[in-house]
Amino acid sequence: MTKNIYALLVGIDNYHPDSSPKVRSLTGCLNDIKAIESYLRDRISSESEWTLVEPTDLPWILTNEQATRQAIINGFEKHLCKADSDDVVLFYYAGHGSQQKVPEAFSHLEADNYNETLICYDSRTKDNWDIADKELAYLISQVSKNNPHTLVILDCCHSGTGTRDSEIVRQAPGDERQRPWDSFIFAKDSVALEKLAAANNQDKKMKWRGFQAKHIAIAACRSYETAKEYTSVDGQRRGAFSYFLTETLKKTNGGISYRDLVRNVSALAIGQVKEQSPQIEAPDAEELNQLFLGGAIGERSQYFTLSYNTKQKSWVIDSGALHGIPNSSKDGDTLLAIFPVGSNAEELHQLQNAIAEAKVTNVLPQMSQVEITRDSGLSQNQAYWAVVTSLPLAPLKVYIQDDTGEKTGIELARQAFQKAGPNQNPSLYIELVDSPKDAYCTISADKGQYWIAKDDRLLVAPIPEQSDRVGYTSDRALKAIQRLEHIARWNNVLTLESPAKSFIKSDFVEMSVQILSGQDVSASPNGVEKRVQYTNEDGEWKAPNIQLKLTNNSSRTLYCNVLELTESYGIYLPFFEERSSISIPAYASIESECEFYIPDNFLERGVTEYKEIFKLIVSTAEFDAGVLEQDGLNPPPQTRSLGLPDSTFNLLLDRVNTREPGNSSRKLDDWMTKSIAVTIVHPQDAVQIQPNESTTLLDGVVQLQPHPTLQAKVNLTTLPQASRDVGEKTLLPPIFLQDPNFTQPFQFTTTRGSDPGLGILELVDVEDYTAVTPENPLKLLVNTNLEDSEYILPIGSDGEFFLPLGKGERTADGKTEIRLERLPSPTANSRSLQGSIRILFQKILKQKLGMPYEYPILAIANVREDGTVHYEKDREKVKQQVAQSNRILLYIHGIIGDTRSLLSSVSKAIVEEHGQQHSLKEMYDLVLAFDYENLNTTIEENALLLKQKLEEVGLAADRGKELHIVAHSMGGLISRWFIEREGGNQIVQHLVMLGTPNAGSPWSSVQDWAFAMLGIALNQLSDIIWPAKVIANLLELLEANDNSLEQMQIGSDFLKELAKNPDPHVPYTIVAGNRSIVPDALPVKNQSSQLQRLMQKLFGKVVDKAVDFVFLKQPNDIAVSLSSIKSVDSQRSPQPRILEPDAACDHITYFTTPAGLEALVKALTS
Repeated sequence: MTKNIYALLVGIDNYHPDSSPKVRSLTGCLNDIKAIESYLRDRISSESEWTLVEPTDLPWILTNEQATRQAIINGFEKHLCKADSDDVVLFYYAGHGSQQKVPEAFSHLEADNYNETLICYDSRTKDNWDIADKELAYLISQVSKNNPHTLVILDCCHSGTGTRDSEIVRQAPGDERQRPWDSFIFAKDSVALEKLAAANNQDKKMKWRGFQAKHIAIAACRSYETAKEYTSVDGQRRGAFSYFLTETLKKTNGGISYRDLVRNVSALAIGQVKEQSPQIEAPDAEELNQLFLGGAIGERSQYFTLSYNTKQKSWVIDSGALHGIPNSSKDGDTLLAIFPVGSNAEELHQLQNAIAEAKVTNVLPQMSQVEITRDSGLSQNQAYWAVVTSLPLAPLKVYIQDDTGEKTGIELARQAFQKAGPNQNPSLYIELVDSPKDAYCTISADKGQYWIAKDDRLLVAPIPEQSDRVGYTSDRALKAIQRLEHIARWNNVLTLESPAKSFIKSDFVEMSVQILSGQDVSASPNGVEKRVQYTNEDGEWKAPNIQLKLTNNSSRTLYCNVLELTESYGIYLPFFEERSSISIPAYASIESECEFYIPDNFLERGVTEYKEIFKLIVSTAEFDAGVLEQDGLNPPPQTRSLGLPDSTFNLLLDRVNTREPGNSSRKLDDWMTKSIAVTIVHPQDAVQIQPNESTTLLDGVVQLQPHPTLQAKVNLTTLPQASRDVGEKTLLPPIFLQDPNFTQPFQFTTTRGSDPGLGILELVDVEDYTAVTPENPLKLLVNTNLEDSEYILPIGSDGEFFLPLGKGERTADGKTEIRLERLPSPTANSRSLQGSIRILFQKILKQKLGMPYEYPILAIANVREDGTVHYEKDREKVKQQVAQSNRILLYIHGIIGDTRSLLSSVSKAIVEEHGQQHSLKEMYDLVLAFDYENLNTTIEENALLLKQKLEEVGLAADRGKELHIVAHSMGGLISRWFIEREGGNQIVQHLVMLGTPNAGSPWSSVQDWAFAMLGIALNQLSDIIWPAKVIANLLELLEANDNSLEQMQIGSDFLKELAKNPDPHVPYTIVAGNRSIVPDALPVKNQSSQLQRLMQKLFGKVVDKAVDFVFLKQPNDIAVSLSSIKSVDSQRSPQPRILEPDAACDHITYFTTPAGLEALVKALTS
């Protein structure tokens, strides 16, 4: 029976132009899909008995505009579902991952009220939706009815079920729309509906598994990590995960198990990309021993076919980039030995029998052009066999960052590079590139020191380690270049992989790691990712012991050794006494035990996680692994040859270390490598918090101020360590996974390598967590300076809620004080019987106005199509534009944020007239923005200031201009006072108010309202998904330290005066949002609700003063009741127009959701 592979490949770089909001483009997804398509076509159709099914009635490769939601669903239902029990199914997605609000019908199935989603090309257009995780599970269950071998690969964020990186991240903000439950693809499937009905709350403890189907899933990253894009060796943009995956597959001859595949990919990712750990899931750990794609990838012959191509007028071999043939580098070329067709395996390994030699000159996707370098009369009419005898080693791509103004240091570094190679020639290990995006790392000069960094993370200590008066010298510049060469050698060993023509298959030698002592803290028992932790015995930390076992599963003797690649760029041989290679007879095993520890100098710098990569090398002949050893970051070691027989593989190992060409070899070796990454964890000791003196952590990097009543011990830890005890839950609120441009983890340490950094404060043995209050806070002083646009939010979880615990403030001496005003209750912990409290610190980035804060500000707002804003506040330029304009639109913000957060609406809101669509801003000649100080200046004062600013630029009575105002929240009260008391009715022709508390707000305190909103945002209890940048606006309110909303309180003197104002005879349009708290979180009769419990934990005994639960039961927009918003005297002429129906948005999202934008257009155009 024919065996088939049914594949559905989806890659999206560019999303629909009508997406709302716009979905940011990516650059590597199409390249990923092309790579996997080429791999499937080449390795299946040409090398195996399997057939790649390519339907004629619908596409199986969907890219960009082809990858619509319906096209992907059709691909599953009309293509993949045809697979039978003997077939293989592959679904591969490369694009944005995201989230969407769970419909009320599903709310009991998701602990966080959100679906994880894949964004289709048209997902964010009207009446279209992302593919939710439940829908993907349903589609897989339909495919699995005939029991094929099913593999799902997702290279996107949210695929493993916090940061700002220089790499592009495959993650888009969540869909803020309310999705109707009948829009799900299984809504009319009676069997699916029965499964939904049977689902219970127990599913929330892990993940929802209503549609279970046997399949293997490989994801690009963990749930709290991001999937990055990466520049490959040849300069092509790729997904980091997809690139390492396809590179590993290309260089594998025959099948490779899922376990070995993900181990190798993980090891490469750890060495090349920050904080991205590929994950694999299977119904049973034994499933991971299956071969990739069920063994559909055939074995390759041990040779290439050489022939003369008359069209290209060149000799070619039948393999190219898709087969792992590398491009030439400054290190050399791919060299070939040529043999007659029909030579047996033994003859192909005796290079003295070669009839010719050649080198690869041009690598194409499916073939490579070669140049014959030694000819013994080859005939252009005949074919020959060729074997690889030498491979080039790629240089390390380095960017010299020369924007620091340190010209002397930079010039010395360039000179050192030009002389670092043999005979005063340029370095053979390094290639300088013109752009940092093309570089593995950067080198910069600053204050007399050289710094080597990758992704803004220091890789090694600066040179010199301490700044001194000597400054830059030629010797120091050379030392910096030598350190780069050291990193290059380490990187060459990490990426060392055999050509896919090797006789040695992936399963010939099995490498396994067993933890003999120490605590196994691996995330899963499948053996793909190993984590081992020190154990504390009688107050002393004991390093773990590991056993490494090698098993030869082949029928011949093989030679092996295992390298240890450390985070300090050291390469060691710790397992066996032999420094060269160890012979393992057929079907035999060898094993070795070794103690592993984190070096003291790393521990002293606060490193608690230390990754090591074990690199297994297997060859058919003896080799000298010792030539690869290097200690730390010392100068390169001398070549240490043990006088072994010369062979192609030994010459390659020599070149890794020396770059010297060496003598030619007489024997061809087959060889293979595989890798396992092991993380060693050394928790920090917890120290007692003192009542009368500061508690110092990390030699003063962090200081806890004394607290008179809190009794607890404290230490710092990492996110992976802290996540261990929470299982599949995350310590990071989902809102922080929306957009890395606005949020990133705050770390107390800046580390190198793969160490995640100490970013979590852990309290253990806590006697009374309620001892910390707003009146008696726990304060941390951190030796880090915050920029004006940065805020710190400490967050804790009690197992039910994420709680905002306080705020961070800049100090006069350039440090940061973090004030904890509450603590969550302790949760279960493996280190403490009483549990522990883990506090995560998130850095929130706020996009400032781009102009000094000389409030008030009246500026021209130039809004681009993507929603970005450029302000022009020069008074004369504004005045000139006003003079040239007739129709003018003025935006005024509310108590939260500034006009930047509102103005994107003028480009995103679409007006339809006479069958034509155009943006809202096209209706006006000019868009202005008024920003004001809103906490220490009264509403009346701001109204007068608004009048003055408008008059200064020529907007006064009887000027013949048409001025419309769009005002949010408090901005509407300012506008009304200006119109009704300051003569604004002679200037303004239309006022649109959105969420304005015309009859007041129940919130008495800015601080209380901000903390309540933070609690709702972190726990996603709002009906609408809030954008991450809302957090920055709320923190800005907290930083202002103002506790008064007196003028906006119900019954305030100001509101009484406002109600007495005369009729201004100006048209008012009122927009009220009716989305508030998710229904499941609201009180039902006398039962405790989620919202009540959350507020109780935030405000404690004063909760009834802080929160008006009666208000929250009324129709409201989460900040203001609908009755208050609509409370303007209806007897006025013209009568205030209340837009009906109410807008399906809340106080935060009037200007970002489709419903809010539609209401705004309706208000301004009707």
